[in-house]
Amino acid sequence: MRGPDIRHFMPGLLLVLSGCAALPAAAPTAGQITRPAAPAGIAVIDIVATPPQGAAVDVSAPSADWPIADALPWSGEIGVGDTLNVTVFEVGYSLFAAGSQGADSPDKAPSASGRALPRMEVGESGSIAMPYIGAVHVVGRSAPDVAREIERRLRGLSQSAQAIVSVERGPAQSVVISGDVKAPGRQPLTLAGERVLDVVAQAGGPSSRAADTEVRLTRRDQTADIRLDRLRVGSAANVRLAPGDHIELIRDVRSLTVLGAAHTVSELSFDSDKLSLAEAIARAGGPVDERADATGVFVFRFEPAQVEGKVRDVPVIYRLNLLDPRSYFASQRFYMHQKDVLLIANARSAQFGKLVQLLNTMVSPAITVDLLTR
Repeated sequence: MRGPDIRHFMPGLLLVLSGCAALPAAAPTAGQITRPAAPAGIAVIDIVATPPQGAAVDVSAPSADWPIADALPWSGEIGVGDTLNVTVFEVGYSLFAAGSQGADSPDKAPSASGRALPRMEVGESGSIAMPYIGAVHVVGRSAPDVAREIERRLRGLSQSAQAIVSVERGPAQSVVISGDVKAPGRQPLTLAGERVLDVVAQAGGPSSRAADTEVRLTRRDQTADIRLDRLRVGSAANVRLAPGDHIELIRDVRSLTVLGAAHTVSELSFDSDKLSLAEAIARAGGPVDERADATGVFVFRFEPAQVEGKVRDVPVIYRLNLLDPRSYFASQRFYMHQKDVLLIANARSAQFGKLVQLLNTMVSPAITVDLLTR
């Protein structure tokens, strides 16, 4: 018994062959990307041992032009809203100590005693009220200076009086931290000269990953932003804070999109302050052996460029050829940007394999071989 005549299938098979380029595909081939790019005005730049200009810029590096400078060192001046703790020590006849020895007890030996006075908040007048001596102006003065004045004014009223003054900082000597932080609120400043990272640590750190957190510092009419994982001890952005500064932590997840013939087609978030192209390919699982084109790894990005005298974002395609050994070095210096699209192209042979599978569903494998070898 004779098998089916192949001529009966020729019209349909020829139609399938003519539509080979329209077969279902998860990604285009390298040629389908590069051929339409030039007519569309999109530059295709090969990534080789020396990365193209602009591509190797480390976007994680803090700007040298950080607009907010270190605040002046604080010498401990008392401000409105601070709270003062005053302790007076006396030897002999005492004004403040409970059960003090008076002049009517000459048979008793003098003794030393100390008395902590009630906490006193500094009001708008800038003064505190001390028993026996009245108002003492304290705003703009240091705690030791105020203690010396209290001692001076107690002379003749108390025997050998000595005063110790300590200050609890109020709102006038504090900063506010808010946003995506574990313990938002007001943080007092001390003589240690707290910096941005100090206050973030005192507030418990960010609620999200450092790589997903933006730090915004506002001082009067100045505002500056930096990612938390880029903020380092000793960097220009880790400035000494001034009273009234506001630190806001903002959750901002950076990511890129992986498409095409990769083992993992997904959205990849940045785990650190920078991500190289080599790391991005590895995190995506690398190309799929049976259908990926190793010469067609593409990065789609908008780059700033001068267009008619104005800086505009223009589309640029970067291409990596994994069959070129130099590309492995270049991919380590090519840093990914937020919202980049990483595409691994399909190999042309993948389309042919799909065609063979489609023909096998219509006719026997023997007829498929006969047709393709004609």
